Amino acid sequence: MARRPKVGLDYFELDCCMNEKVRLIQAEFGLKGFAIVVKLFQKIYGELGYYCEWTEDSSLLFMSENGVSSRDEKNLITEIVSACIRRNIFSKKLFDEFRILTSESVQETYLNAVSRREKVEVKKEYLLVNVGKNYKNVVINELNVDRNKKNVDGNTQSREEKSKEENKNIMRKAEALALFEELWKMYSVKKGKGQVSLTAKLRLLKVGRDEMIRAIGRYKTELEKDSDWRRPQNGSTFFNSGYVDYLDANYVPSDQKKARSKNQFHNFQQRERTKSEMSDLEKQLLR
Repeated sequence: MARRPKVGLDYFELDCCMNEKVRLIQAEFGLKGFAIVVKLFQKIYGELGYYCEWTEDSSLLFMSENGVSSRDEKNLITEIVSACIRRNIFSKKLFDEFRILTSESVQETYLNAVSRREKVEVKKEYLLVNVGKNYKNVVINELNVDRNKKNVDGNTQSREEKSKEENKNIMRKAEALALFEELWKMYSVKKGKGQVSLTAKLRLLKVGRDEMIRAIGRYKTELEKDSDWRRPQNGSTFFNSGYVDYLDANYVPSDQKKARSKNQFHNFQQRERTKSEMSDLEKQLLR
């Protein structure tokens, strides 16, 4: 049996002075952010050379192989990958369309590294660089042809739609996690962070950043009014459900509630009874 030609690289160059995009990831997430970016580069160059898939399954394997087990660590990696796409370290267009991580610089680095190989196969739809005459050993394949060779079953359109839906879900999760982190920093009692479920975080995203900031502000105002007896909720309680009363559609300031209750009492109208009704009532009482 013929030996399958090597695809990935054994090593890759890592600049001593990283570009601004990577430095911004480190500024946002610390050294963990830098480490995750390097691990992603290792995955890309070491496996398929110029891209890697980033589906729910492949991201799960990546986390497992790198010793990531806690929910917070998994959420952090999701946020870092999302930030890398947002900062164009990886192509947003190709991620949205094919669920892969790649970039023009990654592809140039790979093609330069394999320039002496007899043949290098790449997928046309994944390319961000102009191969031209510079890379004579490169064979460009159509993605659909490649799929037919692998006898992939099912309808291509439905698979693409499913992939796009997965993309949206992952991006929504990343946005929800990022929003929650921002809101958590604004809240005073930072207890029970791990008890706020992903479902609850997605609800916060649906409410929206601006309205949630207003809700937190309203809650703080109400606490200040009753500071002599009222204690703030734990963060987990507030972000799971406690904020609902302070949303735009539900919020009524406490002083207005008291005034409304007082008015309802004073507006009670006493009924005047006729002599006949009073006589009947007296007879009932004397029975």
